[in-house]
Amino acid sequence: MDSETTTKRPKKVRLAPLTPGEWARVDRVARRLHGEITAFLAGLPPTARHASGLARHLTVDRTTCQRAVFVATRPYPGPELFARLPGVRGLRLMAEAALGADPPAEAGLVDGFAAAIDRYQELVSQLGRSTSQLIKRIALGDGHERAEPSADVPAARTALFDAATAVTGRASDCWVAVYVYRPSPTDAAQLEVVHANGLIGHTATADAVPLVVHNFTTPSRSAPARDDERFANLEHDLVEGRSPTVVLDDFTTDPPPLVTSRQPHEFLVQSIDESASPGLRAVDLMLAARTTVSHPAQRHPAIEEVWALVNFPARHLLFDVYIHRDLARTALPSLDTHLWGPDFVQRVGDRWQTRFTESPTLQLLDTPPRTSPPAYPRMADLTRHVFERSGLDSAEYVGHRCDVAYPLWRSGYCISFDFTRPDDDEG
Repeated sequence: MDSETTTKRPKKVRLAPLTPGEWARVDRVARRLHGEITAFLAGLPPTARHASGLARHLTVDRTTCQRAVFVATRPYPGPELFARLPGVRGLRLMAEAALGADPPAEAGLVDGFAAAIDRYQELVSQLGRSTSQLIKRIALGDGHERAEPSADVPAARTALFDAATAVTGRASDCWVAVYVYRPSPTDAAQLEVVHANGLIGHTATADAVPLVVHNFTTPSRSAPARDDERFANLEHDLVEGRSPTVVLDDFTTDPPPLVTSRQPHEFLVQSIDESASPGLRAVDLMLAARTTVSHPAQRHPAIEEVWALVNFPARHLLFDVYIHRDLARTALPSLDTHLWGPDFVQRVGDRWQTRFTESPTLQLLDTPPRTSPPAYPRMADLTRHVFERSGLDSAEYVGHRCDVAYPLWRSGYCISFDFTRPDDDEG
């Protein structure tokens, strides 16, 4: 009998999910690319920051530009970023065209963008062999395939706390901050910010490093700040020099310390004189101030960042941010942890450089607050005090909390609110 000839179909390649190590690598590359493309777009003329304008400015296909703008004007979505972006070739065309545009883009921004594209190309070559295969593997690796936090992180944080305490001579039971944001009643382009922050159960040795507290607003100003943009106490009196009115006496150990304030640029720098607190007696210190910032919708990217900088070791961090419900309707909140360096007031698009892989979960709070966490039993009282002293109704606000045991010393915990409008990428 004649043998039948059969046509063999090529075998389908079964794609394997990403391993935890591969997922972490993909996430790092995706975060960097998101940061670089955001910075790249922000460095172009304002008329080139939407899809149609970017296509005209670069003479690049509008669909390519629309996909790039869509990604750059929204929060980082995770490794699925690659499914939303143009391919490697389209991204390279944008980078090359920007150097020949009129005016040309800053070379440093283009170089950073190009380097991130190179890392993307390496991922495609090594983990997918094609962009579509990489994207399919990312989809398979979503959820349970993600790397779990290392089991020894709590032990490492505890060891870091002990070492930092020995080095600095300082330690606190809890680092506390409460921020309140509302639209300015007199200027639609501004937001009012009220905050209280301090150290609970704080001890210091005789040779401890100086106790200095830093606060800062989001934008770096090219011109001197107006009086309404500078920091004031809760009664709206400007803060400069000796500043006893910034101390919340009801939440501070008696006698309160001497606080000296200065305001270089967008910073409020407060030096704490602890001479009234002898020995290693644990004390509480709570400060409060208010200021105004530009509405994030006036900026590019349209993001407001609120920071808790852990410059002294603490056993716990409680970091709450309340925003008025009118703002909450148009803002997407998120939480990240960053290594704190001298350039922490950097461009939002550069945040990938300092971000830790693991961050705590952002919690939604009851308003008005009814209970307090064990780390600081007076947290609800402090929050009510801030609202009442400021003449605000907490029921009109939405609260978010970062709650961390043994926060990383010399890190910054950042709660961000993204006010990007859905139509910001349209021409």
